[in-house]
Order: sequence, then C-alpha cells, then structure tokens
Amino acid sequence: MKKKQALTIVCVLSLAACVFAFGRRQDPSARASQQPTANIPEHVIYKHLFHHVMALKRKAEDVEKEGKDATQFKTHFTRKATLTPEQSSALEEVASELEQEEQMIAERAKPLIAAYKAQYPNGQVPHGQTPVPPPPELRKLSEERDASVLRARDRLRLRLGDAEFARFDNFVKTKIAPNVQMQ
Repeated sequence: MKKKQALTIVCVLSLAACVFAFGRRQDPSARASQQPTANIPEHVIYKHLFHHVMALKRKAEDVEKEGKDATQFKTHFTRKATLTPEQSSALEEVASELEQEEQMIAERAKPLIAAYKAQYPNGQVPHGQTPVPPPPELRKLSEERDASVLRARDRLRLRLGDAEFARFDNFVKTKIAPNVQMQ
C-alpha cells in the first residue's frame, strides 16, 4: 500500500511539474486558445487545489525524512498566494479534512466498483455487448464527493474571512484554474 501511495505521489508531482513547466513556456496567444476557466466547474478547480496542497505536504514530509530542507514545499502557497502562515495552515488543514472525507467516500465506493468490474472478467466487455451502466449509487457518491469539495472551499472561506478569501479565490481562478484540464 505504501508503494502504491508513493507511486501516486510521484505521478501527481510529476504531472504538476509538467503542467507548470509547459504552462510557463507558452506564449500568450497559445494560452488564449486554451479552454476558458469559466467552463471548469468550481469543485474541479478546488479539488485540484486541495490535492496539490496535500501532494506538497507529502513531498515535504518525504524530503524531511531524507534529512533535507523542505521549505520550498512547505511554503509554496504561502509564497505564491501571499498567505500568512496561519492562512497557509488553515488551507492545509482544510485540504487534509477533505482528503479524509474523500477516503471515506472511496471506501464506500469500493464494493460497488468491485461488483461492477466483476461483470467483466479481465476488464473486457464481451464482443457485441454494450457495457451495463454503472450503478446509480456510484453517481450519488461522485456527487457527494463533489459536494464535499465545495464544503471544504466554504470552510476555507470561513477560516480566511470574506475579504481574504476573495483575494485567495482570485489567485485560485487566475493561477490554479488555467492549469486544470477537463477530460
């Protein structure tokens, strides 16, 4: 399980590094052709943000275990979003709470997913058949997960206060959202 988590963290950080690296190299005309952030649902943007916060936290912990300085990972949002240490701490706490909520939802989804996959051995739909739609319970869990992201955003708003949250939300919409891609 630890290897799986480590691989996931490495993949997320690699993806984030690529997104940031390639995003910075594009000229303004290339950016204009990208998908506008207005089309990206808010729960997707904030889910991306909160997952990024947790990936940086795990990376900082790993770097510290190696006896190295993890300041750049710990202070990323403090620097980029000009947050106070208290605000940065609130962001990390809310992201951590969301991660726990998502893990509970994922645990509830596992048996539903396993039962659905069991219909198709080796992940193959028999030739000539169309796959059965996933159970409606999975859609409800997905909607519950999306709602939990929005509740986390609202908890962050309460912790930061309206004025500071408005400033932070502007940062999220201008600096984070352009790096989010819908598939």
